Amino acid sequence: MPEPHVFGAWTGAAVEKADAALTDIEEKKGRIVAVLGGHRNIEVQAHCKPDGVVSLKTVAISGFRTVRVTRVWDNPERREAERDPRDELGRLARRFKTALDEWTKSVSELATWIRYSPPPPGA
Repeated sequence: MPEPHVFGAWTGAAVEKADAALTDIEEKKGRIVAVLGGHRNIEVQAHCKPDGVVSLKTVAISGFRTVRVTRVWDNPERREAERDPRDELGRLARRFKTALDEWTKSVSELATWIRYSPPPPGA
């Protein structure tokens, strides 16, 4: 398991990236009226071997973004007035790809930090 100073620094950076990629709040007159995107805290799973060594098993974060998809109207005039959802769905796909790429890079950095961080005193 990484030391708290290593893991804490990494967690802070990873959460900042998730905020930038996923969090979206709609406000009116200073009040939150809609949460259109967000994420949960980073989840960590570890396992302990019979010799007492604890190892990092899983590091995960989940998030969401809301996309407004147009309705299909019976009225042809109303149908033409609606925005085409393909643009918004395309932006969503690009946003998730960027977020996934950033997450992959972050996990790779964590692995490097764990591998090359000095052991704690007395280890």
